[in-house]
Amino acid sequence: TNVLVVGGGLAGLSAAVEALHQTRNAAGITVTLLEKEARTGGNSAKASSGINGVLTRTQKEKNIKDSVDAFVKDTLKSGHGRSNETLVDKLARESTQAVSWLQGDFSLDLDVLAQLGGHSFPRTHRRPDLNGKPQPVGWGIVSALGKYLTGQAAASNVRFSLLTGARVTELLSGESGRVVGVAYETADTETKTTEKRKLHSDVVILATGGFAGEGSSPVFLKKYAPELVGLPATNGPFATGDGLRLATAIGAELVDMDQVQVHPTGFVKASDPTNPTKFLAAEALRGEGGVLLTGLGKRFVNELDTRDKVTEAINMMCSGADTCARHSRSTERAEGEPRSAAFLVLSQAAADSFGRGALGFYQKMGLVNRADSLEELAAAMGVDLAALKQTLEEHDDARSGKTKDQFGKAIFPQNALNPRSSEKEEGLGYYWAIVTPSLHYTMGGLRFDERTRVLRASDRAPIPGLLAAGEVTGGLHGANRLGGNSLLECVVYGREAGRQAAE
Repeated sequence: TNVLVVGGGLAGLSAAVEALHQTRNAAGITVTLLEKEARTGGNSAKASSGINGVLTRTQKEKNIKDSVDAFVKDTLKSGHGRSNETLVDKLARESTQAVSWLQGDFSLDLDVLAQLGGHSFPRTHRRPDLNGKPQPVGWGIVSALGKYLTGQAAASNVRFSLLTGARVTELLSGESGRVVGVAYETADTETKTTEKRKLHSDVVILATGGFAGEGSSPVFLKKYAPELVGLPATNGPFATGDGLRLATAIGAELVDMDQVQVHPTGFVKASDPTNPTKFLAAEALRGEGGVLLTGLGKRFVNELDTRDKVTEAINMMCSGADTCARHSRSTERAEGEPRSAAFLVLSQAAADSFGRGALGFYQKMGLVNRADSLEELAAAMGVDLAALKQTLEEHDDARSGKTKDQFGKAIFPQNALNPRSSEKEEGLGYYWAIVTPSLHYTMGGLRFDERTRVLRASDRAPIPGLLAAGEVTGGLHGANRLGGNSLLECVVYGREAGRQAAE
């Protein structure tokens, strides 16, 4: 094959689509995608808050005066001085085109905007509910690209092929040090045997994701961020840093490996609180007005601060015997139950803003509960009604400009309290859940440049024939990734890798 893509998440899918598009007039050029799982999608399929974009059709329709400069500034600030500015600049500059590519070429209705933590404007695009049913944004995007590629594989002039259940074990190098293909293995489930094969190519694109799904014996996490070992994770068990192993074996450089994002809100399921894999409570829940409370029912943080700050606050303020939110106060804390957890509460206005379909999905999964009144909410959470009422009133007073928020919150998407007068008549309710900090994303990875070339550790020169995109790379997000920048990175740098490979 000419172009070989390893990994079928959004970065790999974007790279394959773009490589095919760039070579559409060149006869005989082929693209092959290898995915170790049974299906494509990876962690991208789980992404629920959206994809960032500035100056998009959606922003224009909603009259939002955002800019590339503001986006760059927010991303650099979030990275605490560790981000590569050239990489950030490209991410922001090409975000308009990334979102319009998805909206135009794949007819994706990225029509809902939220302002997530650390963003100075609403720029995170997601999909609206459809007939009361949620349309998860990550799943929608990878499905659309996957469908397009499946169509390409079935076309008469077959230029694309997808191999699932194919785990790459080695990058093959030629005499000059150029990457010339891969060794991979496929497992035969019937005979329980493994078949080893080689596939030669002109270019290899690594899009294998991060290492936040290593599980109970984490090699990379133990080495680079040992203090985080034992935390639950939102990642699938396939996110094990494969691409890092493959590329470092031929001399690639790693960067920022100790920078691991702990997302502040992984759902704690009442029926399964000790499960080490947590379903992500989308940041859009807070972006649309959800508030965070301690186990005593009091606010303690600006809900729209960056992820690292909110995580830090939960760990500090919600880890005591009485301040850690729990579904059952009467029982002893079980082994493996979260060390720190907070309540997440949405008023009816916040719930409607987020989307009842998506909330209904969380309810069906047993992650979110509904209470018909403030009294019922306090009782269900096991907190003092007066304290709960006071903290929510203080939030709404700050929202209306009566007072200044004590936690520095400046953007208040919705009131935290339902209007008391119409609560019963109009069927207004509160939605609540328990959330805990969970391993979510690894900012570190392979050092690469704005043309997606992987750089050698010895001299920082590009390794010929090797490109990378998505979470396998490092240096873009610095010390903290902004919500919505992960899907964006996959599209911007995945497409760039596809373009570079086509050259």
